[in-house]
Amino acid sequence: MSIGNNRTMRFQFSWHPDSVDPLKFASPDDSVTGLWDPSRIHLADSAVIGDNGAIATSRCKSGKGDHFTIALRLTREGSVPHLRNEVDKFMRAYMPATMKAVGCTPP
Repeated sequence: MSIGNNRTMRFQFSWHPDSVDPLKFASPDDSVTGLWDPSRIHLADSAVIGDNGAIATSRCKSGKGDHFTIALRLTREGSVPHLRNEVDKFMRAYMPATMKAVGCTPP
């Protein structure tokens, strides 16, 4: 998602055949899904949140796979947006709504 010429949020959706550990992909060194100061939160089957985004995964039977994952990463040139509380609130609304939209039932 962009505002003007600046990208503000990056979403990545994926379906996969088996469960994944979001913390494994949350390292700040990962240029796609890396999070600053990641920690686990209770959301979906498994989720992590950082100062600049979140990753959540849940069971979702579909033709694309048995598990569904959303990765959200906020982008800000030259700095880390410290928006952990806002990201938490957003993901608690967005994850169930997105799962419903793609035909999943939240656990």
